[in-house]
Amino acid sequence: MARKPKYVMSEMAKKFHREPSLLLDGFEINYGDIFKVRGEHGAKFKFHSFVTNTETGAQWVDCFEVMTGMPSVYRSFKTERIKRIPNRGRRAKRVVN
Repeated sequence: MARKPKYVMSEMAKKFHREPSLLLDGFEINYGDIFKVRGEHGAKFKFHSFVTNTETGAQWVDCFEVMTGMPSVYRSFKTERIKRIPNRGRRAKRVVN
């Protein structure tokens, strides 16, 4: 007798296409990157995936809200509300004459 497969994708899960990165305003947001959302005062979020519903064409971003340094609440937002937090480059050291 053969073993049952460990995971069989359900019909509901087949209609959602997930991507681990998102291209937003010429910048790429990858899995685990921190960003902000317009309309959510003071909150930061950790990117999980960019989701497309293959039946309706709806698109949104799945993420975790970061509270006190730990990811906690699973949330979803439309891509129009996403604000990228720019990564600061290294500053040049001052040269004293």
